[in-house]
Amino acid sequence: MSDESPSTLRPGQTFTHHGKKYKILKQIWFGPFSEVMIVKEINGNERYAMKIEKTNDPQRSVLKLDVFVLREFQNTKTIGIPQLIDQGRTNQIKYVIMQLLGPDLDKLRRCLPGKKFTLTTALRLSIQTLDRIETLHDTGWLSRDIKANNFAIGLKDDNQTVYILDFGFARRFRDKSGKFYQPRSSAALIGSIYYSSLAAHAFKDQCRKDDIESWFYMVCEFIKGPLPWANADVREDYLLIGEWKRYARFSGRYELLKGVPEEFDKILEMIDNIK
Repeated sequence: MSDESPSTLRPGQTFTHHGKKYKILKQIWFGPFSEVMIVKEINGNERYAMKIEKTNDPQRSVLKLDVFVLREFQNTKTIGIPQLIDQGRTNQIKYVIMQLLGPDLDKLRRCLPGKKFTLTTALRLSIQTLDRIETLHDTGWLSRDIKANNFAIGLKDDNQTVYILDFGFARRFRDKSGKFYQPRSSAALIGSIYYSSLAAHAFKDQCRKDDIESWFYMVCEFIKGPLPWANADVREDYLLIGEWKRYARFSGRYELLKGVPEEFDKILEMIDNIK
């Protein structure tokens, strides 16, 4: 089965590599860069998530970065980081097998009245997601793609834990000795435009501050529902979305912060003042 490409792996088939055999149970995601299957090891009962890319796909590889980041935490059982189970490549595909998680926070939010969480739930999620970002930063990595889709809840007895996942845009900001890398003079605008920071919109190299700014927009959405620029088309209106965020620092501040606790005004000020 190692001759199969992602587009032909189907439920009921098996995948064998590294001496292990997995049964494909269900496809749960198909995106521009990869797809995700639920799989089960033939000789066990545990279910896992298997992310797949075509080996010769001309698109940028996201799996390589997933592996780099998850290896930092392998066998550590760090709270909120999925466990890396297996990874490899064949002539046709690259794959990562990791801990299976529940629904992502964006999917959960969109199912709720007003497409928002209760304030209590939103604040609890804000704390856990910020903790996960801090854990990532402590290892020298930036996400550069903080959004609700990239956080998911655990399964069964672990359903009170929020996990961070999908590190396809991650980048190191310091080496393992703790030395910071010199910022680049410019950088591409990557990640989800809805939550991108002002610096990202200005094509600046991102830092930890930018992950936190994206987190802030995400949490505002948890509390109040869709953001003021929610109806903009990211493919055509990314400049407009950037202008909206700049406007939110001045006369548009009320529109962004309407419906969130008044303390969020101070939080945004603190984020903007980070050097």
